[in-house]
Amino acid sequence: MKKAQSTTNLPGVLYSHFGSKKVVSEQFIPEHGLCQIISGKLQVVDSGRTKTFGPGDLLFYRKNFLAKFIKLNDGLFPYRSITVVFDRIALAQFSRQYNQGFEEPFPEKDAVLKLDSSLLLENYFQTLLPYFETPLPDHLVNLKRQEALMLLLQVNPAFKNILFDLDQPGKTDLEAFMQQNFSFNVEMKRFAYLSGRSLATFKRDFEKIFHTTPNRWLQERRLKEAHYLIKEMKRRPSEVYHEVGFETFAHFSYAFKQFYGVNPSKVSVTKK
Repeated sequence: MKKAQSTTNLPGVLYSHFGSKKVVSEQFIPEHGLCQIISGKLQVVDSGRTKTFGPGDLLFYRKNFLAKFIKLNDGLFPYRSITVVFDRIALAQFSRQYNQGFEEPFPEKDAVLKLDSSLLLENYFQTLLPYFETPLPDHLVNLKRQEALMLLLQVNPAFKNILFDLDQPGKTDLEAFMQQNFSFNVEMKRFAYLSGRSLATFKRDFEKIFHTTPNRWLQERRLKEAHYLIKEMKRRPSEVYHEVGFETFAHFSYAFKQFYGVNPSKVSVTKK
């Protein structure tokens, strides 16, 4: 089996190639990105829902979101994709140059949006493929990124309300936010940032709402979710530990036994 590989040949443009059958990653999306899948499949787990995308699909990644990405080969071809990344500086420059700006909040809240088929964007990605063999100078790559922005806004004008909303995340309902995102294994400061708080304010607000510390609540919430998946949904412990936010099966098994008094493999499955 080939090892997973990922290569970046152009600044701000990422070509991904994963030869392994399955590659799972949990990501904080730091910048917006426009992506086309060339081959293989991509599953995205966002807010408890799993969406599957395939060859030719055009996707838009939204910054300041958490999502799990599962990259799969399709039995014949590896997972391959090209992603054009739009960082804050590039977006601010584009906004000033072309008088584009944020007007109102974008209604959809998904981390990854599937775009409608577009010959303009499909042809654009075809023009990028040769440049990974003969790289362009940086200033020409920046022009290609500007071209991607222009085409994206031509096809989806409302995306200006995503791209040019350059403020940091606003303060959210902390209880709803944590219930939605507890399974992501990210640093506490990341949870704080995404909830619109400093780390100190996050911890203070958290204890007021949950009457415990963030670390203790997260572990108990993840264990309860794992117990439900094993007992009620008949899932295997080895399948669920990473899904609920544990890094290793050994840590999960130890914490589960400490909390429930039995190993996860000994949980009786509910008969339906």
